Amino acid sequence: MTPETPDELHRIGLQLAHTLHQIGSLCEPLFDAADGVKNELERRGWSPTASEELAAEYLTLCLRRLFADLATS
Repeated sequence: MTPETPDELHRIGLQLAHTLHQIGSLCEPLFDAADGVKNELERRGWSPTASEELAAEYLTLCLRRLFADLATS
C-alpha cells in the first residue's frame, strides 16, 4: 500500500468534512427535539438537572435508533 499523495489527502479531507456536515444536518432535528423535551420538563416543574438528564437520555436513544436504522438500510 502506498502513502496517499497530498492531493488524495486533500480529497479525503473534503469527503470527511462533507460527510460530517451531512451527519450534523441529519442529527440537528434530534438535538432540537431534546431541547424541547428539556424545556417542557422544566415548564412542568422538573428540576433543570433532572430535565437535562432525561433530555440527554432521550437524545441518546434517538441517535442509537437513527444510526441503527442507517446501518440496516
